[in-house]
Amino acid sequence: MLNPKTNWRGIACALAASAVVGACSNKAANQQSAAGALDTGALRMNGTPAAAGPAVQVTRTDSKSVSRATQFELTAENFSKFLAAADSIVALEARDPSVRAYLGTNLVDAGSTDADAGLRWLQANASVTKAINSAGLPVEDYFIESIAIADADRFIGNPSAAPPTPTLGKNAEFLRSHQADVERLRAMREGKPAVTVTP
Repeated sequence: MLNPKTNWRGIACALAASAVVGACSNKAANQQSAAGALDTGALRMNGTPAAAGPAVQVTRTDSKSVSRATQFELTAENFSKFLAAADSIVALEARDPSVRAYLGTNLVDAGSTDADAGLRWLQANASVTKAINSAGLPVEDYFIESIAIADADRFIGNPSAAPPTPTLGKNAEFLRSHQADVERLRAMREGKPAVTVTP
């Protein structure tokens, strides 16, 4: 008989792998991916971005982070830090033209086949790293949490999109009570002004 923990871990890894493989089914996406390009199929699934935070670009070589995101549990503490980091990045981008130019780079043109290309690209900018760290998060946690938030948000919108893992179910439940924050993250990511509703 399979160990339940091992079984769920296997399912989570299979889900991550199938998401990466499924995203590459388009011939044009395959041609771009062969050059280390940004996997546009992975970026948007069912109309939802594969990452929730501003400045995060998930590439085909970020499969380790995608897999780790399936086990990343959202909490009030790490979600609060994530929001603070996202706010810091948006503020930094608004005031620093060099950061704005850096974050405006589309990794489709990077041609990198290095492992963890999206994560390494984010870590490579000292100003962005400092903004994320100032919120109390390592860049790697920000990157992984961004994927975990997008996965949970996608699951809320379409529960049949993937078998619910214990972490995904918990994360979706957590996000159900934080929809205003999810909308604010979406607005940040799309470069739209965030609307804050006060009672």
